[in-house]
Amino acid sequence: MHTPPSRRAFVRPALLLPFLALACNPPPPPTTPEPPQVSVVVDQPNTVGKSLKLFITATGCDEVQRLELLDNNELIKQVTYNATPTPVELATNELRYTRGLATNLSLTARVTCADGRTNVSQAQSATYFPVEEVIEPINSTTPAVPDYFVVDGSGANASFIGCTKEGSRSFLYKVEKSNPANRKSIEMDFPCEPSTIITDRKPATTGWRWVWTRGQGAFAINKDFEVTARTALAVKNLSVAPDGKAFIYDVINLTLLKPEGGGTAWALEIGDPEGIITSLVLSDPFVRPDGRVAIPFYDEGVDVTHIRVGTVRYSDGQDLKMYDVDTIAPIQEPPVAFDPTGKVLYLATQTTSPKIFATVRACGFEEGRCIPSEKRLWISSELSGYMAGLVPYNNGTRLAAIGSQRFWFLEARDGQPNEGQAVNKDQQPLIANGSLVARFAQPGAGDTFYMFTSAGWDADDPPPYPVEIVATDAAERGELFRYRVPGGSLYGALDDSEALWLRVGTRLVKPFTPAQYRSMR
Repeated sequence: MHTPPSRRAFVRPALLLPFLALACNPPPPPTTPEPPQVSVVVDQPNTVGKSLKLFITATGCDEVQRLELLDNNELIKQVTYNATPTPVELATNELRYTRGLATNLSLTARVTCADGRTNVSQAQSATYFPVEEVIEPINSTTPAVPDYFVVDGSGANASFIGCTKEGSRSFLYKVEKSNPANRKSIEMDFPCEPSTIITDRKPATTGWRWVWTRGQGAFAINKDFEVTARTALAVKNLSVAPDGKAFIYDVINLTLLKPEGGGTAWALEIGDPEGIITSLVLSDPFVRPDGRVAIPFYDEGVDVTHIRVGTVRYSDGQDLKMYDVDTIAPIQEPPVAFDPTGKVLYLATQTTSPKIFATVRACGFEEGRCIPSEKRLWISSELSGYMAGLVPYNNGTRLAAIGSQRFWFLEARDGQPNEGQAVNKDQQPLIANGSLVARFAQPGAGDTFYMFTSAGWDADDPPPYPVEIVATDAAERGELFRYRVPGGSLYGALDDSEALWLRVGTRLVKPFTPAQYRSMR
């Protein structure tokens, strides 16, 4: 029996409804998965050490196909993702130093999932200064070495000597690298201050060091860390002769003390209008190879300041000979230094108007005044800024002219084509960071030179600790490395092999040699 037409007309539209619904409401597109998330956390954003440690966290992948670590968008290494977070340790040789040592890193991680999704983390900044060795403090309250220190011996046999103030008492400590928990100590008769100085050992390795605080006192110690001499003199300045005796002087007195027993070898009365020496002592006396002592003097007048050098016999302080060197603008106590012979005086003079600069000249003072027509051997070009000190180094072939913020290196040898001129790379000084100023200068082996800088300070305030080291392995090559410690301080000294040791915060580190750092770059 046939279905009535009206029935068929009713049924057919009913059968087509699902298809019509599909045509009017298409299915939603497939959902696109979110990209994976990845992050980098640096364990110590400012690291001085043998490696840089960090952690990488990746989420949003069923399976991580590839994880890469980058610095400034350049691949450092591929990492195996095996935990959340995954620890990563970057060895010194895995990083590039083309932008410099201890420079800022910009670390990112790039993750790729097995399904092809990928993402890159936000950048994390870090500073890494690679060193050869790290010595941690023995506990949380005792730093590895005193804040300021000197080094006896070298390598595994190194010992570190420095003083510390503990309440109202002050102690000199000797810390052996091989046995840091067993510290030797000497209680001091005068305060240990940031200005306390421990001199180089003279003669080297077998002689004496002198420990002194300005205006307080001084004592000598031998190679066995025993006190061998003390003085009750109010010490204003102290320098050490090659045989270990100490020159103690102010502007009007110069005394030579013996390192055993502290007796006086000889003394000069200076600045006495009725005496034989009316000038005032300007800087450290220098014991010459010929057995005489060269002493820089100045006479401060109303209109001019006279610079002179006197020489006496080292054996008895007698046979005084005086030499006029130069006449300079008044109220200047200029930086001076002697060459290795003690017969050439380096003299820096300052100009403050219309611009600020200094010049350095070399003066053969025994044969005439330091003027062009007599015995001025050379004069430098204008060195911008204020001059703070002169330091001969590299066996006297170079002269570091230390400004308050700019550091110049001059060819010191007379007769060279560039005598007296700056040999800095591109004729530009090394410059302290920001408002930091020169605090210590440390000549190294050969052409190497280290500068330590700190915040500025007023004359009546204790000097602050250094916070930055700037190094060059040769002036012509420019800066080798620069490292600044954030929120802390640092200091450095050379051991008997002329290797550098640094205190960074409470830790002690041994940097690589300058040659190793240069090869990294």
